[in-house]
Amino acid sequence: MTRRILLLPVLLLLIVLAATLHGQDTAVCFECHNDQSATGSRGDTLYVDSERWTASVHAQAGLECTACHQDLAGVTDWPHPESLKKVDCSACHDKAMLDWTGSVHGKAAHDKGDLDAAGCADCHGSHYILPVKDPQSPVYPSNLPATCLRCHADSSLGLKHEGMGKPEKASLYLGSVHAQALEKRGLVISATCSSCHGSHSIQPLDKFLAGIPRTCGECHAGIYRDYVEGVHGAEYLKGNRDVPLCTDCHGEHDIRPPDDPESRVNPRQLAQVCSRCHEDQSLSAKYGLPLGRLDSYLTSYHGVALKLGDMRVANCASCHGFHNIRPSSDPKSPVNPANLAATCGKCHPNAGENFAKGKIHVQGQPHENLGAWLVKRAYVLLILALVGGFVGYITLDLAARRRRRTQGGDKEEGPEKKP
Repeated sequence: MTRRILLLPVLLLLIVLAATLHGQDTAVCFECHNDQSATGSRGDTLYVDSERWTASVHAQAGLECTACHQDLAGVTDWPHPESLKKVDCSACHDKAMLDWTGSVHGKAAHDKGDLDAAGCADCHGSHYILPVKDPQSPVYPSNLPATCLRCHADSSLGLKHEGMGKPEKASLYLGSVHAQALEKRGLVISATCSSCHGSHSIQPLDKFLAGIPRTCGECHAGIYRDYVEGVHGAEYLKGNRDVPLCTDCHGEHDIRPPDDPESRVNPRQLAQVCSRCHEDQSLSAKYGLPLGRLDSYLTSYHGVALKLGDMRVANCASCHGFHNIRPSSDPKSPVNPANLAATCGKCHPNAGENFAKGKIHVQGQPHENLGAWLVKRAYVLLILALVGGFVGYITLDLAARRRRRTQGGDKEEGPEKKP
């Protein structure tokens, strides 16, 4: 016990001495680097703002310059060599560095020696690193899109690196419902780049695409539940990659609310979006999907009214549902014969069983509905007969009027020729 009491002052002295020496390290550094005119041999600035550095997460944690610039630890001969070793963040952030090394950025840097690949400092900064939760941090949710777009909206980098995609495509995020919620409403829970792609362990698209429903489901849990209960989601869980994912209908970066005219799921565009799969010849042959659905809809009353600008008329989702789409044979499907009257009744209040008996998606062939086909043909013939009759009547009437004028003129000219 007595021995421990004697060692305690010594231990405290060592802690104080170590802190003092570290403080001296930083103070020595700022004797030169806090000078705004300090430049290297190539003219690059060597200035480090001591106040901003003091506010950084590292300084607040008690770290000194030599914690990162470890090759300067113990150096007493100042100024130090201009060229220093690259800072190794893994000394403290080993998990983040391991994730980054396996990411698309890390592999490009390690495997290809790509100097353009984003490293720690490109996203977090260097000397003035702030906590992620600090609104001034470049990786704070409201700042993250701009941080990522510094590279991913740069056309020169996009042309140089194929995997980066088209710069204009990444920039579409700024007009999305997610970005608008982030910018205009300050909803920092809104999806940003890292919400979908991850932060340190970002993977290439071929590995990312397969997990899109689950990724979206992290925020849209109810929609994900509906999706996997539907015919598309059930096949997705089986590993079928032919089924539509969230991005196939809603887009990728430019996701917009359904009432936005530019949204892919806006009533104006929804039929075309669905038809990308349902009018695909190869998918039709593979899964037995009936073709001609788009044409049958566009030539129906609903389709014609939609073309004329009526957004209230039924579209694909009005009858088949949105995310929880089921085959018509499923008793829970809104287009199951037992549910059709209720489905039609959403827009047609008095719709009964007889109202819903008519075939949908008919293409005007007699075998689909002979009665309707005959009525349509008779109606067309009646219209042609009426229009033709009116045209013939008008033509005959005009001819008769001309003949009478001609005959009348002859009678008027006759007496003047007499002597």
